[in-house]
Amino acid sequence: MDITKEIERQTQELQKKLELLRDNNLQELVAKKASLEGQLADVEAEIASACKRLGISSSAGVVAPVRAEKRTRMSGEVIRAKIVEVLTANPQGVSQIEIAKKTGVSYASVINFLKDNQNLIRTQGDRKSKLVFLK
Repeated sequence: MDITKEIERQTQELQKKLELLRDNNLQELVAKKASLEGQLADVEAEIASACKRLGISSSAGVVAPVRAEKRTRMSGEVIRAKIVEVLTANPQGVSQIEIAKKTGVSYASVINFLKDNQNLIRTQGDRKSKLVFLK
């Protein structure tokens, strides 16, 4: 008796699965997706056309602009030379931010250089009024 009930249960499960397969609208969903992607491409083309007529970038506010030039790394010697040059040209002292602006070296790299080369420089003041001098 248990075997017949098990067979009935499995038969019902297989019938449910068969009904699900018959009702499957996967083909319709794929076609709908393709249609919507086509509509999206058309809308993007219209946006690009309107932006071109207005003289603005079509990516304004949507996506961050891509950098035109490749970021280059500076060697420690180049950073040292640039910072020493700025400090030599400014014997009255210069702030860390000004060093970064005048040399083109990132602010973080300037900070790291100053920490690593305390025998080369001296500082006066603290926080925003901190000035860096060449020894």
